[in-house]
Amino acid sequence: MLCVLLAGAGASAAPLDVTIKGQVKDQVQIERVFPEPEVALKDVIPFSRLGQTDWILSEELDYVDSAKQVAMMDVNSPKTYKPSMIEFPKPPFFVQAYPPAPEPIVVDRSPNAGPLPGENETWSFIVIDQDNQVLRKIEGNTVPTDPVQWDGMEGDKFLLKTDQVYSSMLVIKESDDKTRTIVGDPIMLPALRYIEGTSIIFEFSNRRVYEPGSPSISPVLKVLVNQLLNELKRYQGSPFEMTVFDKNLDLAQKRVGAWRKLLAENLLEPEDAFQIKVSFPGDRGEVTQVVVRIMQ
Repeated sequence: MLCVLLAGAGASAAPLDVTIKGQVKDQVQIERVFPEPEVALKDVIPFSRLGQTDWILSEELDYVDSAKQVAMMDVNSPKTYKPSMIEFPKPPFFVQAYPPAPEPIVVDRSPNAGPLPGENETWSFIVIDQDNQVLRKIEGNTVPTDPVQWDGMEGDKFLLKTDQVYSSMLVIKESDDKTRTIVGDPIMLPALRYIEGTSIIFEFSNRRVYEPGSPSISPVLKVLVNQLLNELKRYQGSPFEMTVFDKNLDLAQKRVGAWRKLLAENLLEPEDAFQIKVSFPGDRGEVTQVVVRIMQ
């Protein structure tokens, strides 16, 4: 709304008092401005094969046939793939691709020439925990055709735990005096799903699955709790038991009540039909564990 008041300039002039009403509409152009990137594109694409991104960015691309399209889509990163937290992390928990040999391979046929790249390589794949203890070591003296991986098992025992930080590395010894190490990204698992014998075991970190100091389920892991409920529906009829391992037994009992209510609402059974125990933490730590016995 526009309001203008006009008055006479001189003292002798008759006063002029006029009010003009109207509307003013201006068009304002809004433009989306994209900021200039401060890093090279190839530095923010860490999961492409070695040399793949450089080739795409530097070579002139004309017609790309189907074989080249598949080659550009093929991603074999030497880094560890992070498990998705949208669903339960499943084995293998650690996967690292062996870097390919450089192309083209230059063959030195002169006397006393060294071996071809990769010919005498040996390698070690190592997984360590947050205390720098080696959990798994896999070794080889030939270049693997498939990514090196580990499912968390040592014999019949599952070693990984929730709320622990794990790291992996691929150590390649090319010669007696040349070694290179490819370090994977560290991972931490707030929840786990694994199989031992004929049982499916689910584990939630108490620090992650509950609101701090509360029996309420945290929204952060609600999606994983829903997946647990879906699997319990899938195996309905198979016996299962739940244990809340916690130092605070009073709080753990309240969490038992919350779980009974949640299970009754989703599995349509009375609350007292579910076996839920409370216990001090054992070797698996402060977790809420569900063990489903699969009936054969």
